Amino acid sequence: MKLLLAGRRGASDPLSAPPEAPQAWLERVEGWVQRTVGEMLEASRIEEGPQAAPVLRLRLHPAAGEVSLLAATQERIVVSAETSAVGPGYHLYLCDLLKSLGDAHGVSWAPPDEDLGVGDATGYFHTGDAGPVEGHMLTWLQQSVGQVVLMRSMGNSGFALSMRFGHTFQHPGALLTPMGPRDEKWLRAVMDDPRQGTDVFPWWTPGMDARVRFNRALCRLWTDVVWRAPLLDEERQRLRDVARLLEQAWREDPTLPYPWREWQEVLGYLGVGGTLAEEVHRHALESPGTGPSIGYRRGFVQVALPEGWEIRIPGALAETRLGDGSWVARDHRRTVRVLPLEDSAEEQLAPTSPERRALELEHHGARVSGRASLHVEPGDCRLTALCRSGNRRALCVVSFDDPDEQDWALGTWRSLDYAVAA
Repeated sequence: MKLLLAGRRGASDPLSAPPEAPQAWLERVEGWVQRTVGEMLEASRIEEGPQAAPVLRLRLHPAAGEVSLLAATQERIVVSAETSAVGPGYHLYLCDLLKSLGDAHGVSWAPPDEDLGVGDATGYFHTGDAGPVEGHMLTWLQQSVGQVVLMRSMGNSGFALSMRFGHTFQHPGALLTPMGPRDEKWLRAVMDDPRQGTDVFPWWTPGMDARVRFNRALCRLWTDVVWRAPLLDEERQRLRDVARLLEQAWREDPTLPYPWREWQEVLGYLGVGGTLAEEVHRHALESPGTGPSIGYRRGFVQVALPEGWEIRIPGALAETRLGDGSWVARDHRRTVRVLPLEDSAEEQLAPTSPERRALELEHHGARVSGRASLHVEPGDCRLTALCRSGNRRALCVVSFDDPDEQDWALGTWRSLDYAVAA
């Protein structure tokens, strides 16, 4: 559900001093959001937007896209967000938050304009009437599922709903969602009655209760958690957030269908003991669950990289981006690095004559070709490849400790693709 709002800051008091500079105003707004939202805030940052105007980007839920606040010229602001992935409860929460932000910072909101596409399509932001919000969400869900069913009837597969851009998970299921995979039976039921699909929305009802916290943790378990001991501080913090949300929900409502196996794994990665850990362990033994464990990142994931490249890696690898423009994924024994190259950089990295003779491996894919050298000895294995897609170049380096993982390294290199050329 698209939310596109326009307003003017400082318009409530035209006789006051000139409004703050856009950057300073956004910094003040960011501080207010951080204080107001608290643990609900996933991330916030200010960066340069269109026409060099500063924009504040907020993430308020693990299943939600970013909320953007653009401070344009002449005291104008533009707010854009998409709420369908999370549900009616989130839509109401975000609208109320933006109203409070406007009151606290002197924003005068423009009325809705259908011709320009400005406003809240559900009407709630402008009228305060929450009644139509559920209907809009159900209509969107039914239409989206209908498209998936149609495409599947034509032999297509690999569908996802409301999944954030950047990672495509390889997991069984007719449809992948932030709340887990859904099967063909679920799709057909939702086609007939969209209310059968409200379980796909992490935040259906207004307010913050145990179910909302539980679903928030479930989204993280499915899409974000890396299933091993944490390597990065952000991974450890993510595990702590999941553990906190599950504990808060459980203490408020112990009857919810808690993922005891996965909760126990999370506490184990964090090294948490005590009464709660014993309680979770007891439930995990009594309710071992059936079927695959929760977590898309237990399998492989296709990752969108800088400048249009993409690559397939194990979901357990920790990802980061370095100052030189390269992307790195690693765990305790494997590292994958991809660096998009400028023409001059390729010349600097071009192999010498002996190294060219070592580039004994070649790969010719649909969009990407490359040559690679492979050095293998226990504890020090490395594949180095120069890859090409049209006039685009990239360096791909795969390092690994165990020589038996040579096939994995070769497969990782050969999975490098150039998405923009598709």
